[in-house]
Amino acid sequence: MVHAAPAKPTAPSGQTYLLKGQNRPLHVAVCMKMTPDATDLTIDPVKKTLDRTKVKNIINPPDENAFELALQFKDAWGAQVSVVTMGPPFFDIMLRECVARGADRGVLITDRAFAGADTWPTSMTLAAGIKKISKMYGDVDIILFGEETTDASTGQVGPGVAGQLDVDQATYVHSLEFDPTTETLRALRSIGGGHEVLQLPLPAAATCELKINTPRIASLNGKLRGLSQPVVTWSLADLSDIKDPSWVGLKGSPTIVGKVDISSGFDRNGPKLADAKTVVDALFAKGVVA
Repeated sequence: MVHAAPAKPTAPSGQTYLLKGQNRPLHVAVCMKMTPDATDLTIDPVKKTLDRTKVKNIINPPDENAFELALQFKDAWGAQVSVVTMGPPFFDIMLRECVARGADRGVLITDRAFAGADTWPTSMTLAAGIKKISKMYGDVDIILFGEETTDASTGQVGPGVAGQLDVDQATYVHSLEFDPTTETLRALRSIGGGHEVLQLPLPAAATCELKINTPRIASLNGKLRGLSQPVVTWSLADLSDIKDPSWVGLKGSPTIVGKVDISSGFDRNGPKLADAKTVVDALFAKGVVA
């Protein structure tokens, strides 16, 4: 006999869940980024740096899954969804796409002072942005991130923001559910061939594994909404929680990328061996195996 999996809890059909004692819906913030398409990278042969003028930028793939999870919280509980990004002005393209899919708003944190930031000032800047979102649009309860970005793959920004905000966190989760009886999050993550289950009080942060779900696409009406709704834009001067300009951008970064080397590949001009026995004999002769 096949037993169906128990249905995930949701608010009554057509209703919005209101947090106990606060009379407001859940508020989910998603930190997202546009990254160079990993299949279309161009390196400047002289400077040995990424040539961003010749690269296609896309939404960081794991961030798509984090955003879809936020939309699922909206579908199930009536949560409001804010998307925030730190980057150049053209990142507004991503934010409009998020609004088209169902986000309530997109927030672009952009200023030349933020350029060159490593994960430390990036985390500080995003945390300051989330604090401002809480002040303007209601307290943020859940902060979501993709597991890491394809351009750096550090996985540090999510935990960094959680640390700046002093909230509990779970990383690399492949399931995240809201329990209305305790108003906590139940996170499931893989570790060492097993699973770890975490219960997180709100507010809390989580980084989401790639392919935790299948991101939806925007409807035509959604596309029109994304084009018509203005993107909220904040500069360094708008973030009151950042007291010193030297804390952000390249000045505030404790790590610097010195250069990027182009791999020359492997020398494939060695002898061709006819069969498996010849290969094994050659390995023994060279002392690779004994």
